[in-house]
Amino acid sequence: MVSNDKIKMGYWSIAAQKHLKVFQNDSTGLMALSSLNLAGKAGRFIGAIRGNKQINELNKLFVVANNVGITSKHELIQIILPALEKASDGRIELIKDTTGNITGIAEYVFEQSNVLEIAGQVFENDNPSNIERIVIDTMDETKKIPYLKGELTEKLVNKYLSERDISLSLALQAQFRLIQILSKSKSQEEIISNEYVWGKDHKKIALAISQLSLKEKEEIKQLIEIIQKTQGLPAEKLAPETVEFLTFAKKIGMINPVLIKSTRGIDKEFEFSADLLKPEDYKDDILDDVKLLLASIRFGQHYTPYSTIEDPKDFLTYLINNGEIGPHDANLTDYILLERRGIVRVVNKTKSKFSRYYGAYVTRSGPFLELVRKDVAEEALKIITNPNYTMPHDTEVTGFGSIMDLSSSLSPEEIRISMGESTDTMQEVAEEALRILRGENL
Repeated sequence: MVSNDKIKMGYWSIAAQKHLKVFQNDSTGLMALSSLNLAGKAGRFIGAIRGNKQINELNKLFVVANNVGITSKHELIQIILPALEKASDGRIELIKDTTGNITGIAEYVFEQSNVLEIAGQVFENDNPSNIERIVIDTMDETKKIPYLKGELTEKLVNKYLSERDISLSLALQAQFRLIQILSKSKSQEEIISNEYVWGKDHKKIALAISQLSLKEKEEIKQLIEIIQKTQGLPAEKLAPETVEFLTFAKKIGMINPVLIKSTRGIDKEFEFSADLLKPEDYKDDILDDVKLLLASIRFGQHYTPYSTIEDPKDFLTYLINNGEIGPHDANLTDYILLERRGIVRVVNKTKSKFSRYYGAYVTRSGPFLELVRKDVAEEALKIITNPNYTMPHDTEVTGFGSIMDLSSSLSPEEIRISMGESTDTMQEVAEEALRILRGENL
């Protein structure tokens, strides 16, 4: 099997698992998609630790695993880690003590494509059923263009032969919201699509907006253009009269929100259009890292009291070129989501730097923000340095007219990122997890 086939399987396993994780383990039919679930979890886990090279603390592995939906230590140690080692062709090695117990992990995974390929091999190694393979092909086909049910079935029959397997697989995909089965009326053939598609010719969106008036369609069009021109725009900066259209656009996948809830009780939503990174052979932001980085920068820029981010381009450029920023107290509070995803790490240290002002080396101590996944920051920088991209600072949006002068931008792939509200007890648990990630309990 060629590598690109494995990448395709890994991509859609991760996409599927992001849907499946919201369902209870005993949901009817979930067992039939167990290989997809396993491969998706494995891919998201290795995606979260990529760049660390070696982790020798099991507690840190447990925290990372929990952040991507692996809630059982047994599942991580006995199932996922061995599956990753077997599938990785030497790029992932388990560290064990003299008794054979796993004590850590070493990884040599440098690019997202490596993550997807390994996840795809995990899927293949788990002997998936034809029903699950049909899921992969269905989601891949409907990403490119929606199909009438008969058209898609015909394509799949040529490969899988069994119409019963195809029918069951489509039913499971609809049940777990991996695809949508749409029809304009009972007399018309159903349309099969998935949420990763967006475009002016997308039948799912066309079906939804076909019932709107011409004026409403123009309002939706203007709203999409606003978001495209300023990716990550805070929702509150949109004009109040756009709320109804914003809700509609989010429901059908034309606009996708990133929700950040801080420990200080500040909840903010940031809006992205539907293709932030233009998909090319599964190279889009399926692991959500780029969108999370951009949303975190937005949050720090607009809403945190300690942040010094004035120009996101300068911030990212400095971080990429130097590998770190600091010391600054904001590093302890403003990038926790990025720490949990493994994109950055916070390290307390002392560093000397020559000061032109003092004409001598000045020693400073405190929390430094270290970049773990440089490629993620580079992708984010590509977006905000695009000559057609605008990231305003404190511009107040009072209506469409106040923002229509902004330039166009790349458009993002759909994403939902959220953190649940924390009670005092939950907050204590979250803080303990953060101490483990930072090595403060060692």
